[in-house]
Amino acid sequence: MFVQASAMIGANVYQASDKPRYKKANKGLIGLLCFNVIILYPGTWAYYKWRNRTRERIWGAMSEEERQHYLKTTTDVGNKRLDFRFAA
Repeated sequence: MFVQASAMIGANVYQASDKPRYKKANKGLIGLLCFNVIILYPGTWAYYKWRNRTRERIWGAMSEEERQHYLKTTTDVGNKRLDFRFAA
């Protein structure tokens, strides 16, 4: 399935009218790469750092009794829990 999907994408990116150096296609792919490296990856890193800080602030404001009560009664699972931290 992925081979077919990549063939469809490749046929649309690398068009015959752009031969032989495929300047338009390569510019587009390099632009996409730059967007990922400059904006998307740092933005994702900053988002997860912010989520960890927010959860730590809430968790740190709780007393030990509140934490134990939360752990016993919570229905949150996985990354929805207050004691969950994303790896950085």
